Amino acid sequence: MSKKNFLLVSVSILFISSMILSACGGTLTVSKPTVEALTTGAPVSVETPTSVETPTSVKTPTASAPLVFTYTLSIEPETLDPAIWFTTTPLNMNVYQPLLEVNPAGSAEPFTYLIAESYTVSDDGLTYVFKIRQNMKFDDGAPVNAEAVRSSIQREIDIKAQPSGIWSDIVKMTVLSEYEIQFQLDAPVPFAYIVAAGYGAGIVSPTVLTEHQVNGDLGQAWMMDNADGTGPWVLKSWERGQRMIFERNKDYFGGWTEGQPDIVIVDFVKEYATASLMLQSGEADMVDYVPPDQIAALSKVAGISLEKYPSFETLYMQFNHKKAPTDDIRVRQALSYAFNYGGIALITANTAFQSRGILPSKMWGYDPNAFQYNFDLKKARELLDEAGYANKKLVVTVYYASEDEVLRQLIEMYKSDLATINVDLQVESADFATIKSKQIVLDTSANIFTRYWWPDYNDPNDFMYYLMSKSNYEVTYYDDEAVDTMITEAHKIAGVNRDKAIELYHSINDIAINDANSIFVLEKDVVIPMRTWVKGYDYNPNYAQIVMFYDLRIEK
Repeated sequence: MSKKNFLLVSVSILFISSMILSACGGTLTVSKPTVEALTTGAPVSVETPTSVETPTSVKTPTASAPLVFTYTLSIEPETLDPAIWFTTTPLNMNVYQPLLEVNPAGSAEPFTYLIAESYTVSDDGLTYVFKIRQNMKFDDGAPVNAEAVRSSIQREIDIKAQPSGIWSDIVKMTVLSEYEIQFQLDAPVPFAYIVAAGYGAGIVSPTVLTEHQVNGDLGQAWMMDNADGTGPWVLKSWERGQRMIFERNKDYFGGWTEGQPDIVIVDFVKEYATASLMLQSGEADMVDYVPPDQIAALSKVAGISLEKYPSFETLYMQFNHKKAPTDDIRVRQALSYAFNYGGIALITANTAFQSRGILPSKMWGYDPNAFQYNFDLKKARELLDEAGYANKKLVVTVYYASEDEVLRQLIEMYKSDLATINVDLQVESADFATIKSKQIVLDTSANIFTRYWWPDYNDPNDFMYYLMSKSNYEVTYYDDEAVDTMITEAHKIAGVNRDKAIELYHSINDIAINDANSIFVLEKDVVIPMRTWVKGYDYNPNYAQIVMFYDLRIEK
């Protein structure tokens, strides 16, 4: 399952009855994000009321016992091959690392150097040379060098799965020396950010090709269940449907200090109720999400910390531009005015807010002055009358993923409001794979298709290209050659002329809003529940839903 089509599941927030934590009662006060937090990625604290009970089953390591960090994850990967997956897995940044890591906004330096120890770029932005860190090894003992980097990227390009798209601007790769590799590009794109992508940029051992290739599959069969990277963690076992276990990579270049976990266990737990009980008892140290309606109750449990972090995660209700009645701009605009944006805060417990076009507010290129639709049923009705639906019931269809409780509530709210202006919203929900398969066939497609999005790498192009260009035609049936040209131009100059790129991205955003390309619903904050003994966690919006275990400390 690919990340963007797709990972709606992994950002879906499941609803669980508040009975699980009903004994806690009370009200949670979530502090308002500060300007600093919104621009730097700093956590926004959640005020924790007086605790009501203290779980008794808490892991306490003995002096000789290894430190074990246990994390529950609601989604299990289908494959471990970074050339195939386009989704979040525990291996991202932990087993497989890219050349660079993008630091959160406001950091002293834009990048942390991982496999690369430095890089240079030519004045015209067309040539990058990366110097590879020496004395690194893959998990199998093979040396990490320039040829290994070239081989890994070329393997991904040859496999031609979705992650390979990040390398589309490479014209030529040249190994200059054992530890230097040169990339020649077809345009001055922001390549340093591309090589730091959270998806597709992880480097795998050349042994995958030399020892594990079968019938020209480039090692894909072996990589389904095995891993061979450079990161701080080594995958020791994977029991599908149950858990993954990771141990320290003793040869990791960053070294190890007291308090870092010795072992990481990732338990795959679909139900929030189960994950929550594991967290409360101390069986788990961190869980991957908490439904908004459960935040208040969980925050009252002694020994549990909840922090709210700004993110790049966004939600869109994308219109079908080829199927009546949403092929009419007046209908799309009417439907945009008919959405109650004020209800977002209530349904999400103040962990999300209305978007202003395509880009999230923390992404460079965002336009804070762009037009924003407001909830106006009178204006919506006037536009529908103008479109020829006066005194007529309008039928509109929508698909959404059944795994998402927040989205279900938003759709129900929308359906109720539309009914007041004689619009019948016919709703169909199923697992994401099912609704996606129906949407890509025009005859079975809906007028509105819902999806979440967050970037592979820190660049507006990752939103514009996938949401507005013809590459997204199979979902929205939107095709505007002039917009495609603008998206391409902005991407190809961003590495040397960001101001001009921003100007183009603002223009594209204006077109999207005026055309009512989608209902730009919300961007969300991320709330991460963990035990208070977990230290060092710092959410990086450039790597959505990725926990970097190496940064953590256990202090019990």
